[in-house]
Amino acid sequence: MRQIIPAIVLLLLSCVSAQAQDSVNVAVAKASPGSNKFAVYGNAEASYISNSAAKGFGEINFKPIFLWRISPRLFIEAEMEIETGGGSADLGLEYANMCYTVNPYLTLHAGRFLPKFGAYRGRLAEGFINRFSSNPTGFGDGGIGASVETGVGALGALPFGDIKILYDCYVVNGPHLLTDTLNAGQFDYEAYTANNNSLAVGGRIAIVPLAASNLELGFSFQHKAKTGDAGTENENVSLDMQAVDLNWYQNISALQSTLRITGELRHQKTGANAAYLAADGVTKYLFANSPRAWYLSGSLRPALVDNTFFRNLEFAYRYSNYKRPVNAPWGGAAVTSNEFAVDYWLHWNSLIKLAYQSKSDEPKTFYASVVFGF
Repeated sequence: MRQIIPAIVLLLLSCVSAQAQDSVNVAVAKASPGSNKFAVYGNAEASYISNSAAKGFGEINFKPIFLWRISPRLFIEAEMEIETGGGSADLGLEYANMCYTVNPYLTLHAGRFLPKFGAYRGRLAEGFINRFSSNPTGFGDGGIGASVETGVGALGALPFGDIKILYDCYVVNGPHLLTDTLNAGQFDYEAYTANNNSLAVGGRIAIVPLAASNLELGFSFQHKAKTGDAGTENENVSLDMQAVDLNWYQNISALQSTLRITGELRHQKTGANAAYLAADGVTKYLFANSPRAWYLSGSLRPALVDNTFFRNLEFAYRYSNYKRPVNAPWGGAAVTSNEFAVDYWLHWNSLIKLAYQSKSDEPKTFYASVVFGF
């Protein structure tokens, strides 16, 4: 970790020095009065769920995204979410992120932002991007990794001819180790405040190797030296996470269709010095805590045919696997999921989704949902 932080600082300093040569950005650096621009985007979603245990309409979500362009260099993004999943309307702050564009290759940001670890939660999980009505097993709540982070970061892209290198690096509060009887060994990834004097350091680097920019391969890591609450015996329990991800699409002329394949593998390793409290409230015990989750999905859309109805259809399949710690109270055998979906696109960001999920630890479930982007 001591070697990582100087490397990040060196990267930022080198990118900042390039600002002096960026005459275009310098010319527009000062914003004139009235240049503040505002827009609202987002999506709304409604769903129906049916299985052997229950039938009925599920969560109703409304997620407006507020965008402010304060000047050519300053930008704010924020998302509020109103949902009914708990039986009543809940209002929450998903993220609020302040961005400063140093030059075309570097943007600095601070606040509460979408995660940079991996690709699914921060980039592919939104309702109008996800071809399914649920998350891959191990990638949602109770899985590996955050859905939002709080801290600071730097991101950008570096072109090398037809090849592009994308980078994200960040320092955040990071995950908090849970030690209660039911959740022992899991983590609270989304706490608004820190729980000790250790921060998490992480990043993602990806390569777009083809001139068509239709393939992206990424690697992510995150490290936190202390995850337990300050002053407790588990304060010094560390956590390391790695992930690799894939996003590829290709037009298949013979089928007059577009094929897209995405996938991600995540691994997590918790420090071996964690002691958890058993159900009797007295006994302490240890267990190997290294869960792993992965998914692979593919979708085919006949987007090149002349018929409008068939052109708007998309067929998708996803397999996911979540290997949990065997001796954890929330662990046991690996959870696997097979999901099939037929989607109909009403607009580029609005669609109807019909999905069937066969999951090893739950009843077979049918989902119907509609998502409108705006």
